[in-house]
Amino acid sequence: MPPAASLSAASARLLLPRPSLAAGIFAGVARDTRASTLSDDQRFNHYPATPMSMVSLIFEGTLHMVEEHGDGTPPTLGPPLPSLVLSEPQRHPVSSWSPGPVHALSVAFYPEALGSLIGIDAERLVGRVLPLEGAVAGPLLAAFQTLLGMETDVAAFHRLEDLLEPLWSDSRPHGNGRAPLMADWLRSLAVRAALSGAGRGVRQAQRRIKGWTGLSRRELQLFARVEEVAVHAARNREAGTLDLAALANDLGFSDQSHMGREVRRLTGLSPGKLTDLMATHESFWLYRLLGESFG
Repeated sequence: MPPAASLSAASARLLLPRPSLAAGIFAGVARDTRASTLSDDQRFNHYPATPMSMVSLIFEGTLHMVEEHGDGTPPTLGPPLPSLVLSEPQRHPVSSWSPGPVHALSVAFYPEALGSLIGIDAERLVGRVLPLEGAVAGPLLAAFQTLLGMETDVAAFHRLEDLLEPLWSDSRPHGNGRAPLMADWLRSLAVRAALSGAGRGVRQAQRRIKGWTGLSRRELQLFARVEEVAVHAARNREAGTLDLAALANDLGFSDQSHMGREVRRLTGLSPGKLTDLMATHESFWLYRLLGESFG
């Protein structure tokens, strides 16, 4: 069990979309620290690099993006984030920090799905975090604005589903009742790219994928590989059988160092350090939540 001093009772939950929206929404993540007493260090929120587009609603409290955070030096913070924030695909891990209790809901969209809803090319927005009201207008913005006055994050997520349903015509049920794995999405994305439009070649498909997501297929495959490492590491650690060298071999990496480089590229940490922090440190709550849900 993790030390009591390292993990609080702060609430975090993963919310899966209804089948009719599963082709557009990856998942929702709710975070509520209002009933917890956290130190300054515990109020950081560490996020991995991701190919997903994210809309975040801050119901209560204040969040700042961390612009610089060196070892032994105070972090450099950006200005307070607005109540509605759009975060596009990120090639590198990022962090935020709250000066006090915070209650927020983040909804992760497949980037090509959100791009079609807002009419913006995902490739132009990779790496950006900006006010939602500067990037989105019309019914979609109105839907998110409606949620800010709701009492619970679960009710807000379900209300968002109701509001998005008429805006979203394409549905592709996952049908398995578990959190969707990124590799599943990438396989479906590759098939769609290969069968879309007049061109059927590999290069045409790769260009379509980059146009839809803002990232190359090779970059997207890295996200899926690192996700697979996290899922297996969480499962093996829970069973008390975590062997990183064996895990690297089982997952097809050339060696443990190769696996470590890919994990560090997306998270900023080695596999061993990441799994230790997931188990013992409050600020890695998102990694822990995803690992539990996927595993």
